[in-house]
Amino acid sequence: MNSRLKFLLLNLFLFFALLTKAQEKITVGEKQTLFSTVLNEKREIWIHLPKTYNDTGINPAKYPVIYLLDGEINFEYYAGMSDFLAKPPYAEMPECIVVGIKNTERTRDLTPTKSGKKSPVNSNVVLFGDSGGSENFVRFIQEELKPFISKNYRTQDYSVLVGHSFGGLFAVNVLLTHPEYFNAYVANDPSLWWDNKVLISRTKDYLEKNKNFPAHKFLYVAQADNEEQNKNWNSDMTQAIEEFKEIIEKNGSLNYKHHFYENEVHGTVSYPGNYDAVKFIFKGFRTDIKKLSKNPQLLEEEYKRFSEKTGTNFLPSETYLNVVLKFMKSNDFKESEKYFNDLKHKLYPKK
Repeated sequence: MNSRLKFLLLNLFLFFALLTKAQEKITVGEKQTLFSTVLNEKREIWIHLPKTYNDTGINPAKYPVIYLLDGEINFEYYAGMSDFLAKPPYAEMPECIVVGIKNTERTRDLTPTKSGKKSPVNSNVVLFGDSGGSENFVRFIQEELKPFISKNYRTQDYSVLVGHSFGGLFAVNVLLTHPEYFNAYVANDPSLWWDNKVLISRTKDYLEKNKNFPAHKFLYVAQADNEEQNKNWNSDMTQAIEEFKEIIEKNGSLNYKHHFYENEVHGTVSYPGNYDAVKFIFKGFRTDIKKLSKNPQLLEEEYKRFSEKTGTNFLPSETYLNVVLKFMKSNDFKESEKYFNDLKHKLYPKK
């Protein structure tokens, strides 16, 4: 074989090798379909697994689950955001499984009551005629979707419900009617104007009956600048959110935060709202790796405080302990390195 032919064959080999490499894909998640007997229809679910989920170098871990409404709109950015915020050594949250729920009949599923609202341009037309099916939808999530996720994936007993607009309305309604279903709730610009502010009445009734919300529950409400940006087109929404805020803050029993986003409108507020909501819900999760070098016991103390706050037992992940050990070793903190090595073997013994 002459040198010219060898040269051509080598270049062909390199070309196909590069072509194969160029075709490797970055996967955000996977789609699953399950049939709901409650809703009598197939539902498509999008699932994002944490980066360490299939890491064979660590013990199989269990992960909290975030249930994301309007999955077809929010899934891709939320998956990337959750990975970013869970990346050690500056993780603001634990790694989580993200479950995006794709819509079929959005108004039906997310609204708590049947609407009798007439069209402002034609009094013979009733708006949102297919509304009022949220109780069936939450049954689907609690009785069918959650068991499906728990059966097929490694889940920790901690879950978050995230919604926007009608989805935010749904999240608040679930908090009022079934607060035990989720540990934390996120309502981005919730449509609390719905049905003559029916959820405002339900909130008052709930607190009159129960006095307080259950312990360890979290609610984050993001409010867009709808009136300023849209020339008062949505003043009913603004008034309802403000009224809800006043009731919740006056009661004071809920881990609650409301944030007004003056530079965001209804269609954009969920992006920054979801980012800030995660940091609020998981505040106290992040530990200072530099402080651990001088006080290694601080890690367990802070995780204990965070667990007490959330009502769920959280432990430092094996991945984070590996990062801490690498930091201690590279900076020659021998005593701290031994402490964290012993802690790792205690929490994650080799099989």
